[in-house]
Amino acid sequence: MSRNVRRGIFFDLDGTLADSVGVMRRVFDNFAQSCGREASDAEFDAANGPPMVIFVAALKRNWELPQPLDELQRRYSALIDAAYLDVMPTNGAVATLESAFRNGWSVGLVTSNTAVRSRAWLARTRLAQFVDIVVGSEDVCLGKPEPEPYRIALARSGCARELSIAVEDSLHGTRSATAAGLRTFALHAADSSQIEWPEGVRLIESLEELIPELSRQRARRVAGLR
Repeated sequence: MSRNVRRGIFFDLDGTLADSVGVMRRVFDNFAQSCGREASDAEFDAANGPPMVIFVAALKRNWELPQPLDELQRRYSALIDAAYLDVMPTNGAVATLESAFRNGWSVGLVTSNTAVRSRAWLARTRLAQFVDIVVGSEDVCLGKPEPEPYRIALARSGCARELSIAVEDSLHGTRSATAAGLRTFALHAADSSQIEWPEGVRLIESLEELIPELSRQRARRVAGLR
């Protein structure tokens, strides 16, 4: 196999690298309250995957909101921007990214959040130095669970699909990654045990469980194997 073939590891942001699920739920609750609605768990779960513009458009339709769509989207985006100032990395995110960088993986962020907000978060948390590419909601036509975000990540990074992996925390995200042909890990919480994950998805409880997988690349290099 050619020595120029690149391995990539592609991370979701919210709930995977960023400890933001609780923050995003508060944003959703505040937005619903401002619209005179009571937020439900099912409606919030539907937000985990599609780009915000699509999600808000669905809320406008389902809640029969009279406000223009662009106004609702600006309001929701402003709430996220304010809340994201307090979002920190998940446990193990720093060590896992450092391991990927040290062992020669190309690292990408594939998120339904915006690329602008994602890059700002990476800079604030000092993780930008480990990330090569960001694919955000404004970069795709069809967001998760469609495979387009991960196909774009593979194309931009120049990584081989068969040698690359994806790390997600949601059903929409794992469907997107597996549909793109990537070996996929799901960072799952205790309350996600009833989720019917796509076939082949490997469940992990911590990002640090990936470190041995990332370290094997360096071992193969030392041995002269690719």
